[in-house]
Amino acid sequence: MKLRPAVLLLTCLVIGVFGCKKTIHYPATAPADYFIPLETGKYAIYRLDSLNFYYYGQLDTVTSYLAKDSVEGSFTDGEGNKAWYVTRYLSDTTGQFWYASETYTVTPSASRLEMTEDNLRYIKLAFPISQGFSWSGNSYLPYAPYQDFFDFSDISTHLDLSTWNYTYQTVNKPFSVLGKTYDSSVTVLQENDSINAPVVDPTSFGTKTYWSETYAKHIGLVYRHTEMWEYQPPTPDGTQAGYKIGFQLTMQLLSHN
Repeated sequence: MKLRPAVLLLTCLVIGVFGCKKTIHYPATAPADYFIPLETGKYAIYRLDSLNFYYYGQLDTVTSYLAKDSVEGSFTDGEGNKAWYVTRYLSDTTGQFWYASETYTVTPSASRLEMTEDNLRYIKLAFPISQGFSWSGNSYLPYAPYQDFFDFSDISTHLDLSTWNYTYQTVNKPFSVLGKTYDSSVTVLQENDSINAPVVDPTSFGTKTYWSETYAKHIGLVYRHTEMWEYQPPTPDGTQAGYKIGFQLTMQLLSHN
């Protein structure tokens, strides 16, 4: 079901004996038009490359998977809004055997599209869809949502994610991924911040936070690149070598229905 709001929001302001009408026109293109079509049975399959740190963060390797996001039904949430279940299945790169990894929910409206994943609520897309428009996409997140997994120390971006401003970096532009070009896409830059990254000076602290997602109209997410890591330099007495903590993830659309 593609959401194409045609209803006008009418606000009446009465001043003395005079009447005044203010009408807000929502565009034909709603935020949900850039997400995976919210209809039971719709799916998108991605190549997922995950960078992992090993040996106390001194070695790293990339592990590749296939990820399938499948729309599996709708429900009414606690606020009375229609929402959708999307289950993510994972497989190795052969795609022969799939297993359910997680289920997230999507709640569309004329003004925004919210996604709740692992009990973390994000405003992924927002109205108006215009280049340079910004919004607080992580405003619902608690402090340090990833601290149970990574012992981050960078307060500005790794711990207090609620300060991020999502921004439409490009709007209605072609975007190519894995040899396919999608005619109309939007790219949302969520955060881009770094110190000593890449690690040029191994004796100094380093950190990088980069989160960008690109959506194609009537298809959904086609590309995502995320980096959230810190580099801790060696201790002065040499008892601890320099190491990294965090993660890096890239998703690229392979196919969809």
